Amino acid sequence: MLERKIREILQNAGWFEGRNVDISGYVEFLNEEEYFVFERAADFLTEYGGLTIQFENPKRLGSYLHLTIDPINAGKSILRELSKRYENHCKESFVIIGEVSLMDMTWYISSTGAFYGGNDDFLIRLGDNFCQSVLNLISGEEFEVVTIEDE
Repeated sequence: MLERKIREILQNAGWFEGRNVDISGYVEFLNEEEYFVFERAADFLTEYGGLTIQFENPKRLGSYLHLTIDPINAGKSILRELSKRYENHCKESFVIIGEVSLMDMTWYISSTGAFYGGNDDFLIRLGDNFCQSVLNLISGEEFEVVTIEDE
């Protein structure tokens, strides 16, 4: 049932099995910003890049949030130094992949395939994979918020 809900949300955003978009512009931007675009990140962006995923805000029924998978726009909204602090805290590489702008939350994929949401000094582990992360977000999951201290 829930997997069907995620699939429906993704399909409404334009996703389909076998989707494959050109990510050369994303990779060029990410390299310029000193992100290491590991294979999991490249595969994710190839399948989901350019989508805007709309879902009902679980905390305010009747209003909607949008997860936009666009590392260029998301990357322009934060300083790379901030995401480096997230990487240092988690001891793994991150690639910025998008944002939920109304929540001021940038989204990242880690080198282990987990997804994180960041906002300034705060970081949330959203889930072990993309579908779980979306499911956790749309279901109103209570996340542990970690404060990332300056180093």
